[in-house]
Amino acid sequence: MRSRRTTVGAALGSAVGLILFAVGCSDTASAVKPASSAHTSTAKPVVLSLATPMGASDEFRAFLQNVRTLSHDEIRISAEFNAHHEEGPDFEEQLLIDVQSGRVDLAALGSRVFDIRRAPALGALTAPLLINSFDAEEKVLRAPVAERMIREVDGGGLTGVGLLPGSLRRPFGAGTPLLGPEDYKGRTIGIQESKVADSTLRALGAKPEWFGAGSPVADFDGFEHQLVSVNGSRYDEAGMIGTANVVLWPRPIVLVANSKAFERLSEDQRRLMRDAARQAVHGAGADLREQEHSALESLCARGQKFTAATPAQLTALRRAVQPVYDQLSRDRRTKEYLDIITALVRDVPAEPPLSCKG
Repeated sequence: MRSRRTTVGAALGSAVGLILFAVGCSDTASAVKPASSAHTSTAKPVVLSLATPMGASDEFRAFLQNVRTLSHDEIRISAEFNAHHEEGPDFEEQLLIDVQSGRVDLAALGSRVFDIRRAPALGALTAPLLINSFDAEEKVLRAPVAERMIREVDGGGLTGVGLLPGSLRRPFGAGTPLLGPEDYKGRTIGIQESKVADSTLRALGAKPEWFGAGSPVADFDGFEHQLVSVNGSRYDEAGMIGTANVVLWPRPIVLVANSKAFERLSEDQRRLMRDAARQAVHGAGADLREQEHSALESLCARGQKFTAATPAQLTALRRAVQPVYDQLSRDRRTKEYLDIITALVRDVPAEPPLSCKG
């Protein structure tokens, strides 16, 4: 799929323009104080380029709208969607190289790419079975710890701008569902590039295999993905059964900038960008849940099946992934983040089980 580019703040006939127009009436966007009608400026707008491997996603549309509103339309973002899409399992790594080289000013991509070698402490955000609901993810990313975690990205020509909530990743199994640890043993499971995901599948006795965005999954014994992408890529046609009540991890979004491009902004503009990201977190969980519900309706209409794990199987899963926590905790900062996140989400209910019944 070819990438496409459009400028936020351009004519509303463009794809992103339509998305942002819709966001202007949403609860998420309403958290931002609207621009004063008395504000006038003759300054030439600053145009920043942003690339993402995702499509015209609702996951960061509030950030784009917030930048536009807070800056009185004096900062505009030219968004390139589907960047490096379907170019192999390292598509997010390729996008990071684009940011470092200055090909683009900003990128929006999964936090998982940083746990490989750039910012391993971000692996705490995707620790297995820890953040298992949209409410829990939003709570973590609204907490002070998120401001510390985004600084882990800084360095090597990159500057962290903000963390946004993303979709929940769930397991799908071929023939039989992936319920307890015994269902993973010896099976080849498709995952997207992540050290934490790789370690988790190995702890469960499976063989993880990285695959690119939109790549086929029919040859795997199972895979992990978010419902919206399962629906969009029609992965349900592979006939795999989803686990109704297991969220392996979320896919938080990192907004990262080319350091030189970010430093060319004024101090107020840099603060505005970070405020736009911070304010976009509020209400994101409800928006993401609505998107998932819509995807679930489409999948159920096409015959997708879901099976729930038993309480004993859930307990066995948590016990089986303990080696991943032990591995993450060897790093002092990662352990500190894990402890904080665990305390934050302890009393947040898990996402309700998926069901096609009613």
